[in-house]
Amino acid sequence: MAFRALALLILCGVVLYALPVLAESRQTAGIRMLCLNVGKGDAILLSLEGRHYLVDTGYKRTFKQLQAALAFEGIDRLDAVFITHPHKDHVGGLEKLLLSGIQVDAVYSPALTQAGNGAGHPAVSAAARAGKKVTFLRAGELIPVSSVAYFDILGPRSLNTDNENNNSLVMTLVSPDGVVLLTGDMKAEEELSLLRADVLTACDVLKVPFHGDGSASTTSFLKAVRPRVSVISTSTREEKDTPDRDVLVRLASVGSEIYVTQDAQDAMLVTLIDKKPRAEYLSFD
Repeated sequence: MAFRALALLILCGVVLYALPVLAESRQTAGIRMLCLNVGKGDAILLSLEGRHYLVDTGYKRTFKQLQAALAFEGIDRLDAVFITHPHKDHVGGLEKLLLSGIQVDAVYSPALTQAGNGAGHPAVSAAARAGKKVTFLRAGELIPVSSVAYFDILGPRSLNTDNENNNSLVMTLVSPDGVVLLTGDMKAEEELSLLRADVLTACDVLKVPFHGDGSASTTSFLKAVRPRVSVISTSTREEKDTPDRDVLVRLASVGSEIYVTQDAQDAMLVTLIDKKPRAEYLSFD
């Protein structure tokens, strides 16, 4: 912990079926987390302290939804795009994004992956076609947002050769306004590796792992992170077993409010100010 503090100094429960609502204003204070309805895929826009980050890009076919979200938020520049792992429902929209005219300052992905770090990695090839490179991250690294906010890379801790989902980039966004835990598609095996490494702490908002599939969000994991608000990015029509009933029960058992992107017309919005999360379903119309 002392080393982590020094590094920072150096870097200077139930499912809620809310009705869709129109955004009244763009929240500038705290953290603004926009989880897009891109079917059984992930695309999450995070804004804080005048900076903007995208975690995953959804499918290639859902790029119009991502484009609409960026326009709705008034974003023409992203400080970074994080690709949690090289599956098409997470990396599919990257090339179109990089060629769209939106300025992207950095592209990140985990160093430990079955796809390797060369041209065979979908993010690497997409970035190359746009004249950009991917920076590969390892557990323990910190990506600064400001002097008081940062991304803390928790995993993957080791290469899983059986299932690429267990090589998902897992990280927390930490700020004075609260903590957001972003989990990609990690399953029980990667959850266990994080528990054994003792790097998990309570969070205010959880992006539920692996679209709410029953092979993730174990009881031990959820007891360690105890989210106040949980967001599941999925489409039951595309993946009928999500969100899994047992996962919903386990989330409720730790006192978490639960929201599912498929219930939103366009996106699930979570604002986090003074460690108090507020969630609502959002329409871009």
